[in-house]
Amino acid sequence: MYDSQAFTKALEERLDAKRDNLDRVALPKLKEDWKLFQTAFQGLYGVLDRKGIVHEDPYKYELKISEVTTPPEGPFSESEKIDQMSMRLSQFESYLDFLNNYYQFSVDFLSMGRIKRLLGLVKYFNFAQLTDTSNQLNTRCLAELVNMVKRGSDQLSSGIIAESISQLDRASRDILGTLKELAAYHRERYKLEIRQLVLPGLAFDSTAVITHRDEAVRQIKRKFADVAGERPFYPELVEEILMEDHSSDGERLRDELLKRLEVKEEKKTEKKAEKSYRAVILEGIRLLAGVNYPLEDAAQKLADNSTILESRKQGFFYKLKKAIRNVFAPDNKGLCYEVEILDPVTGARSAEEIDFGRFVEECTRKAKQLAGLLQRSGPAWKRLETAPEDQSYKFLERNIEELQRLVKRIGALDEFFKEAVSPEDKPRLRGCKAEITTIKGALIKANQKKHEYVAQKEEQEQLRRLGIRSE
Repeated sequence: MYDSQAFTKALEERLDAKRDNLDRVALPKLKEDWKLFQTAFQGLYGVLDRKGIVHEDPYKYELKISEVTTPPEGPFSESEKIDQMSMRLSQFESYLDFLNNYYQFSVDFLSMGRIKRLLGLVKYFNFAQLTDTSNQLNTRCLAELVNMVKRGSDQLSSGIIAESISQLDRASRDILGTLKELAAYHRERYKLEIRQLVLPGLAFDSTAVITHRDEAVRQIKRKFADVAGERPFYPELVEEILMEDHSSDGERLRDELLKRLEVKEEKKTEKKAEKSYRAVILEGIRLLAGVNYPLEDAAQKLADNSTILESRKQGFFYKLKKAIRNVFAPDNKGLCYEVEILDPVTGARSAEEIDFGRFVEECTRKAKQLAGLLQRSGPAWKRLETAPEDQSYKFLERNIEELQRLVKRIGALDEFFKEAVSPEDKPRLRGCKAEITTIKGALIKANQKKHEYVAQKEEQEQLRRLGIRSE
């Protein structure tokens, strides 16, 4: 009979090393893969929303999330398809946002239960086979919506859709690979705990165990209930233990198990570290690129609100005042609004006159520039990937500042129109709260990436001054 204590000790050592490797290497990468998955999905979802193919979920802000799960998967009628898919896509994005902002990517936190939830989320749509003939309802309906964009003449939107699906497919594969590895670790850790806590004190005859395996499993289950309390019991894993410990093939199974858990030595180079710094900048830029649709929508809403306000100003005295202004001020900038700008740092308000037509044009132009960055195969993104690192950083910094300035003025104009229109016109106004929230959220995350990059570079510089080579 083999030395069970020696095997258990060797297994524990391999599992401890595997856990350390997962926490240091695999799970940080899993976190980045989920972020890429979310960014790519936002690109796809943004196109569908901007094209009016889906609409905003009216219950989006009522969804209270305390744990990752999946949107509904049940059937619906053809007449409900747009409403149902709008709701499901919106919820899917909300669960991704919760995952990336509130989940801890550690072995202890990502239990088997949470792994199952993440598997359900990443498999909710089959991006590897996104076709309108899919057997999966949600995948089939999403493919039909995507095809509506592809059949149109907007090549930019079609390109963003294609690039997003490609990224979602790649990210899904990487996520599934890591989750499979993590699940394998938890399975073997569970089996180790049974070996340590349950099997001591139970004497089994190897021949009887194999011929009467069900009885052996029942004995283990009874003792397991005494020592493990409410923890779930997995008979299939117990059977694996019995085969590894008592079958004629046991030695081979044990050797294969230890080999699977072996952690290969990592090779790190300074070149890879440098590349990761650039990746932080590019991720920050991708986060900003995703606000192109909210920014364009906000500009359109403000333009519509301005039309509502100005339509009331068509009386004789207003026209006379406008004619006099044109005579004495021929270089007038056009339609201007005086608003109060709120400084988010000091809380102080300052008056500012905004040339409205120029401001809407600036927002629209910036939105189109950001949209071009969503295509990884596009010229704008290729230039950023090959540009010097300091130039990419300045590009990120400049766009953060520009969007901060724009979103402050969008908020000020939104408040201005709500106060300026007559009570009977207020129901016709289109608020910008959702767009402002989305843009501010992206700015916060992009700023985090900017500070993360600065901190990494400062650490590298300090190590260089001390003569220490960074690994």
